[in-house]
Amino acid sequence: MLNRRHMLKGLAATPASQRLAGALGASATAVAGATAALAQEADVHRFTFGEFEVTVLSDGAIDLPISMLAADMDIETVKALLEERGLPTDTRPGTINVTMLTRGEDRIIIDVGSGPNFMDSAGRLAESIEVAEVEPDSVTHVVLTHAHPDHVWGLIDEFEEAPVFAQADYTISAVEYDFWMAEGRVDLLPDPLKPFALGAQRNLAPVAERTTFASGEHGIVPGVTMIPTPGHTPGHMSVLVESGGAQLLIVGDALTHQVIAFERPDWPFGFDMDHDQASATRQALLKRAAAEKMLLVGYHLPWPGVGRVEEKDGGFRYVAEG
Repeated sequence: MLNRRHMLKGLAATPASQRLAGALGASATAVAGATAALAQEADVHRFTFGEFEVTVLSDGAIDLPISMLAADMDIETVKALLEERGLPTDTRPGTINVTMLTRGEDRIIIDVGSGPNFMDSAGRLAESIEVAEVEPDSVTHVVLTHAHPDHVWGLIDEFEEAPVFAQADYTISAVEYDFWMAEGRVDLLPDPLKPFALGAQRNLAPVAERTTFASGEHGIVPGVTMIPTPGHTPGHMSVLVESGGAQLLIVGDALTHQVIAFERPDWPFGFDMDHDQASATRQALLKRAAAEKMLLVGYHLPWPGVGRVEEKDGGFRYVAEG
């Protein structure tokens, strides 16, 4: 079984991936220790957006060392910004916020959490769905922003045999799918990323026959559209919801930190696969979201991850709502 212990065992210190290896190791240590108490338990947050009921479901939490929030930046500069905003300067506790949209017979879940085999502080989605009194078989569509562990390792049940959402149709970017599923991909990746590819293949393959591979902007149902937001991964996509003249953007991992991603979108996030492209994506999203007064749901923004972008001092800031 590919679980957290096996992942950490496989984190080889290759030069290109040392930051990633260190981040996962530090995160696992934090989760096992004091920050376990900060993990978001099974929880549900609901609000109405036009014709849609929006339900944010907790999958728990993944903590990161501060050094990963702005890779290659002077750590004291990063800490000074966080301290100024009243945030921790050692470990960043980050919630995992899964969004579900319901309208009529359509029930759309965007990303499926970590499942039972990633980190001890994550994998709470099944409990949150139970709290929400939602039957997994009632989910009609599963939309995947990208194939990192905390977004797709919840696709398959705990016995790793059957899809959790057995009646759903699935959608993921064709670029994203092809990247992770390519023959020989595991061997081409640095050691710390090999478990990511193995886990993506293990979870995506069982639903392949029911999966649509999106290219460019792609409609799921009327009013719900996937839009390309690459950089974090090659085919990362976000989800735009339009109803009643308003817009809601479910950003996945395009915007991950409530201060750094908004106020310093040029700083490279340690888990972005293409730093330059990810930075350009962040800046474009922030500009658009502020100009069009979009509501946001962020996968790792403070629970429940709902807020807006405002312009401030020639830049942007995150304003939480709900």
